[in-house]
Amino acid sequence: MFSLALLAVAAYVATNIDNLFVLLAFLAEAAGHRRRVITGQFAGSLALIVGSILLAALFTRLPAGYVGLLGILPISVGLSKAWMRFRPANVDQDKEVQATARTNAPRTSTTTGTGSSWWTVACVAVANGSDNVAVYVPLYASHSHSEGMLISLVFVVMIGLWCAGAVWLVEHPLLGAPIRRYGTALLPLILLVIGISVIAQNDTLRIVFGL
Repeated sequence: MFSLALLAVAAYVATNIDNLFVLLAFLAEAAGHRRRVITGQFAGSLALIVGSILLAALFTRLPAGYVGLLGILPISVGLSKAWMRFRPANVDQDKEVQATARTNAPRTSTTTGTGSSWWTVACVAVANGSDNVAVYVPLYASHSHSEGMLISLVFVVMIGLWCAGAVWLVEHPLLGAPIRRYGTALLPLILLVIGISVIAQNDTLRIVFGL
């Protein structure tokens, strides 16, 4: 169970590193109305979890071993992110992002607007959640109902920790750059590990391909 909890934590972190910066932007904009942002983040994240559970329930009707083919989804996302992260053109983009962050940092810390509604935050979380669904569905589909409940519990706890961490980070905008630089570099590896674990756990190579 402990290893499954760690896998769920890794799945959540891997699919929400990019979303963290969207959340930071909403929190910086909200100023004294951050409760709405947190409410929206919870609503959007829970919608993604429920949707993934429903999709996973459909895929569990597949023959034994074929559920593991869903592991191709996080592997594909991981390879895509690796290409986007390490392609030569991305180096210049990173420099531009860092320069922009340094330029805008003083303004974000003194924003006085009321910010976006919780519904807006929730919709953005769902719209930006394709990676989440691609990872969550095979994770749920390859585990039992009781294990799925543990995965859901870990996800809910992680939403709270994610929001708390974002609130803390928004007060320290300079920390965003190193998190983005090194966090995104680990994303492809984490997603590949999750995808391979789904394939291995369902014995897909032997059942489907006879290997």
